[in-house]
Amino acid sequence: MNDAFERRALLLHLGAALQTLSHILEYERGDETIGELIATQQLLADVPFVEYVFERMTVREFGANVLHAFCLWPQLLLDDPLDRDALALSVRRHLFDGNPRGWEAYLRALREDVPWFGEGLDSDSTSASSDETGIGTT
Repeated sequence: MNDAFERRALLLHLGAALQTLSHILEYERGDETIGELIATQQLLADVPFVEYVFERMTVREFGANVLHAFCLWPQLLLDDPLDRDALALSVRRHLFDGNPRGWEAYLRALREDVPWFGEGLDSDSTSASSDETGIGTT
């Protein structure tokens, strides 16, 4: 795949992440969890990074984690050479820490557009038993 197309796909993903966060914050009521929000707002259930995070994460935690996960992406996407590991690591660390099933599901979805995303990162820091992940079934 061409580097420019990969960067474009990641930039579109960043935009979708921010748009999704905006919608989630619009529907939030108090301190509900992502699982509770998805149960009432089915459109959010098909968004990969929402669908695969811990369902018990509160909307406020999710919002903060999304901002931390993607805040450096604009700069990283402009750097030459592209730091592929930094892009993936920030998302894994802030949205999928302790959630290897969620991380793997997210990778499968994003790799449809960016085949190398997350390659070279071990899954040790996302280790948790599958019973603890709390992700939805896909």
